[in-house]
Amino acid sequence: MGHRRFLPAVLMIGALVVATACGMDDAPPQATSGLTTSSQSPAGAVTPNAPGPRVPQVNAPTAPGVTTPVPPNDQPGSPQGSSTAIIRTVSLQGTAIPYVPVNLRLYQPCDPASNDLPEGTPEVYRWDDTTDADGQAVFAVPVGCYRLGMNAPPGTNPVPEGLHTLFVTTVGQTVYGSLRFQDPAPDPICAAQTIVRDLAVEPYLEDATPTVAECDGFWAVIRWDSPGDNQRIVHRTYDTPWTTYVRFPHDTCWSTARSDGVPENLEQYFPAC
Repeated sequence: MGHRRFLPAVLMIGALVVATACGMDDAPPQATSGLTTSSQSPAGAVTPNAPGPRVPQVNAPTAPGVTTPVPPNDQPGSPQGSSTAIIRTVSLQGTAIPYVPVNLRLYQPCDPASNDLPEGTPEVYRWDDTTDADGQAVFAVPVGCYRLGMNAPPGTNPVPEGLHTLFVTTVGQTVYGSLRFQDPAPDPICAAQTIVRDLAVEPYLEDATPTVAECDGFWAVIRWDSPGDNQRIVHRTYDTPWTTYVRFPHDTCWSTARSDGVPENLEQYFPAC
């Protein structure tokens, strides 16, 4: 009798266990702490939020207030190169002609190795500068074909030599070009353009032709071909540029001028008083 009551109870418990197992197969999986996964992803798989490859930024804008330095005689946006072109402004005898506005022009397409710049080749860039006290202007340029020219200062007498060309054939090369003036040429210190440059003359004299009548390197007489009495006597020292001593007309006595160091050959420009 006891065995008969125990058998139904066992059968009932077994049915409940089976039902419970079937219900667990339909339930959503639960997160389990300590679960480990492989660090390798299948080929072609994309991992969310994974950092992408670093792409360098090209031509990044300059930060506000930061200025990119420009090499001497190099203008913003000019073709960069590690070759050098030097323009000289000299007399026929080789005396430096200072402070002459010059220009250098690049033409393309052109093969500099041919030493020929065909007519009609387009000009693609131009540099402008002024030669220094030694009559030189230096330009950093790339390989290519060039022409050079100048704006002769008033009162100078350039040699009419036609077109001047330069050919830079290799990186790092230095080439020279000369723009010449007729002799005789004054010493660069006594050149009219040197004195005019130092004086920073009035605008109405900038386009007039200056003439230096007398100059010993420290005292000079200069005048312009413009209306009125614009003659003046100018003076310089080893350490200072040309400055105006007197403008005409003036009333400075010769005794005063002599005590100021004016040389004897300029006495005629002062009253005796």
